[in-house]
Amino acid sequence: MGRLFFKRKRISAFLFAFLLIFLVSACTQTENSPAINKVNATIEGIQVGFLAPEFKLKTLGGVEAALSDYRGKIVLVNFWATWCGPCKAEMPSMEALYKSYPREDFEILAISIDIDPNAPVEQFIADFGFTFPVLLDDTFEVNDQYQVRVVPTSVVVNRLGVITHRLLGAKDWNDPDSKLFLEKLIAES
Repeated sequence: MGRLFFKRKRISAFLFAFLLIFLVSACTQTENSPAINKVNATIEGIQVGFLAPEFKLKTLGGVEAALSDYRGKIVLVNFWATWCGPCKAEMPSMEALYKSYPREDFEILAISIDIDPNAPVEQFIADFGFTFPVLLDDTFEVNDQYQVRVVPTSVVVNRLGVITHRLLGAKDWNDPDSKLFLEKLIAES
């Protein structure tokens, strides 16, 4: 009888814990919640669900580019540097991802935070043959605006200009999960 009592007590405790977790999660809106996104999508901010702050930077070619130039596309904004080992490891998979989708649906803006951007960045991009746009933030203005503390950091912006994800650290953008993630964003918009 004692074993049966303790067995029932453990089952009851497990069911109570499960119910409590279910109720808490059901009553809590997450950052990706549509209700939050609709409210915050008109407010500029760096968190998921907010309108991505506007920025303008020069490209390697010297042309000024603004985030708003890419409205209507899914944009992967990636903060990186030539001295960053994980950034170097991530970029070939970004190039593969970039070549996998048409420009009317998807764009990458790789923002270099190198202090002396011209020589090392230009040489790095040329050596590897990357074709996605590279923007130069040698004053850290946009880096600070987006409160980037780790490189690489990626910010995914939907077609409406709303941040859908903030990802810290290097990612393999060529793996099936990453492609599925992007295809889902393209289909939703």
